[in-house]
Amino acid sequence: MAIDTFTWRTQIQNGMEGQFNHRVRSVQFGDGYKQVSGDGINPETQSWPISMAGRKSDMLPALAFIRGHTVRSFIWTPPFGSAGLYRVVADSIRLNPMSSNTMTITATFEQAFSP
Repeated sequence: MAIDTFTWRTQIQNGMEGQFNHRVRSVQFGDGYKQVSGDGINPETQSWPISMAGRKSDMLPALAFIRGHTVRSFIWTPPFGSAGLYRVVADSIRLNPMSSNTMTITATFEQAFSP
């Protein structure tokens, strides 16, 4: 099964900031020594809020892609990053009609590690 690629341009706005989450395990010993290690083979994950605006005819295919990738991963390149696998956070998809012909779509992409 081929993995789809998100090819639409997103807007970089003042509120668009990536979040980097780290899962770690730690143990504190009585002598003050603390041992810390990453939890699993992928202890860091990223999530990015995205926003897109444009004509209805351009945005509807993007909306269909976003709605279809809440459980299937896709390839996307975050700002200043490298291409990787992402999924859409299911309850993050928002559509805001601006007029009869324009709309804004917002969603959050979270890093995935398997198709």
